[in-house]
Amino acid sequence: MPVKVSVEWVGDKCSRPQDCGKCLEVCPCTVFVRYATDREPNKEPESYVIVPSFKRFCILCYRCVEACPNKAIKVSVQEA
Repeated sequence: MPVKVSVEWVGDKCSRPQDCGKCLEVCPCTVFVRYATDREPNKEPESYVIVPSFKRFCILCYRCVEACPNKAIKVSVQEA
């Protein structure tokens, strides 16, 4: 039976994505990408977001959920 995988990053729960990145480190399928939200020339970004850009690669290992200290990653499965 086909399933649909949903991977969500809850920004309100992730306090410092630029410093943590545990979800990025543990994901064996590189589902997540960290993006700067305030890019300016010749200046280091101060604000970042984590985006599950490659949800289709998720193998449902839940390592990202387990690694996140703030419970900011939600993974769920629904029938397609």
